[in-house]
Amino acid sequence: MGRLIRSSSILLSASVIALLSTACSRTETIEEIPAGTEVTVRTADGSLVQGKIAKVEPELVTLTGERPNTTTRITRKSIAEVQRVDPAAVREPAADRAPETERAPDADRARARSSVVRSITIPDNTAMDVTLNTALASDTSRVEQRVDGTLASPVVIDGVTVIPTGSALRGHVTNVDDSDKIKGRAELGFRFTTLTVGSVTYDIDTKPLGYVAESTKKDDAVKIGVGAAAGAVIGAIAGGKKGAAIGTAVGAGAGTGVVLATDGKEIRLAEGRKLKVSLTNPLTIRTK
Repeated sequence: MGRLIRSSSILLSASVIALLSTACSRTETIEEIPAGTEVTVRTADGSLVQGKIAKVEPELVTLTGERPNTTTRITRKSIAEVQRVDPAAVREPAADRAPETERAPDADRARARSSVVRSITIPDNTAMDVTLNTALASDTSRVEQRVDGTLASPVVIDGVTVIPTGSALRGHVTNVDDSDKIKGRAELGFRFTTLTVGSVTYDIDTKPLGYVAESTKKDDAVKIGVGAAAGAVIGAIAGGKKGAAIGTAVGAGAGTGVVLATDGKEIRLAEGRKLKVSLTNPLTIRTK
């Protein structure tokens, strides 16, 4: 009888230890972590995103970014793991940290190496080759209309492909006027505001792309900027080829878009048009 009791006690102790061990090693789900907590999210495709939890929805998780008023959105079904960021570990100088071989047992060493995060910053003014996926026209498009594009070539920083070909950009029409509203010169402007890499969507700031049609029967194409200089440049376009050359010079300095002087009344951008899209703020992407 005593032997049976001791055996039962041993089995009970083993069960308790196993239960506690399981509880301690259990990975938290994103719903269990309070809003405002800084976390690192690893997706099934290997992307790593760090930020503070802003919103958890059935389909999306939104994290606040490092820059003010920026967010990163991750599809729920792509999330493989969520870990809280330890503020003490972040503050600890690299020189004071013990090597992984000293701090982690052999069984954990491979996992520790696989979770190393590299932060790569794409500097502002980086130009991206983009294919327009939305047909636009000055007489049919409307302000706030959605505009889609696809990255036509990869963004490579120091030999590392940070944004692969095929990544999606999304934005909206910022201004539009048909030829009847501005004395024969149609206008069309748009910009991209988000970039989706795999299952992660980043807020981005890009220079606006703007197009203006001249009112004369010429088909000179000029590059100019959008903004304060636009009025002066439009006047230059009306001056013929000499004016168009002046417009090109102004546009080279502004660098905010492409203005097309055409012989038609309206501006039409077909799906598949090639664009140069430039960042106006750095974009940091984390990867393994």
